[in-house]
Amino acid sequence: MRSSTFRTFGIAVATVALALVTACGGDDKATSSASKGSGASASQAPSAKDTLAAAVKDLNAGTYSYTMKIPEGTFTGSIDPAGKQQVKVDGVAAGGVKYTIEGIDLGTDYYFKTSIPTTGINAKKWYKLDRSKVKKDAIIGLIEAKDPTVSQGLVSRVATATQTDPTTITGTYDLSGGGDLGIDDAAVLQALGDKAKSAPFTATLDGKHLVSLKITVPAYGTVAEQALTVDYTGHGQPVTVAAPKAADVVAAPAAVYGLLNG
Repeated sequence: MRSSTFRTFGIAVATVALALVTACGGDDKATSSASKGSGASASQAPSAKDTLAAAVKDLNAGTYSYTMKIPEGTFTGSIDPAGKQQVKVDGVAAGGVKYTIEGIDLGTDYYFKTSIPTTGINAKKWYKLDRSKVKKDAIIGLIEAKDPTVSQGLVSRVATATQTDPTTITGTYDLSGGGDLGIDDAAVLQALGDKAKSAPFTATLDGKHLVSLKITVPAYGTVAEQALTVDYTGHGQPVTVAAPKAADVVAAPAAVYGLLNG
């Protein structure tokens, strides 16, 4: 596989990492059964959007694990707000070639592993990185992102929201700012038209935490609808993020930095 293919992939990965960010949401049109009532109790009841905002804010307050699936691949990882995290990407590049990218961030120590076929890189080895030598953030950004699913930007892009039951919020999400699911192409957004501003979403809560999210990109032209799903688990539970076994680690050679900076 030519390195240019993975340079393109690197840009795409960075775009995916920003899938739920960019402040451009609409006014809160949320409704709930309580808010339809009258009197003091109704006025004090939180809207669906407020409930979602509280769950999202809580997400990064503690440890959790996540699985994010998009048409191009699956991202899994664990987050410890104390400064430890790990991520793995299982994806498919152009031509149907499968690959993996793995990263561990321990605050000051970074480890990288990949199956991307590149001369000078062993898919079985972990490479310890000198962070100062990584000049581009397309891939390293996945490893060190403190909010890898960029959940904190979610609510600002929710156009409408309705709480259908205590654990479910549905509504529409504004894709028109670009970036979501790789939709940073003006031609794609133009093809979507007004549908880009009202992509359906469903958020599932467990009473306090956000446990799943699905955003559907409507079909356009000959392209079928696509979905982004994120599942959050282990809220507040200990996560194990540690350096790889010493026998599996070597100092990153020039080939690794070439890939990361490509």
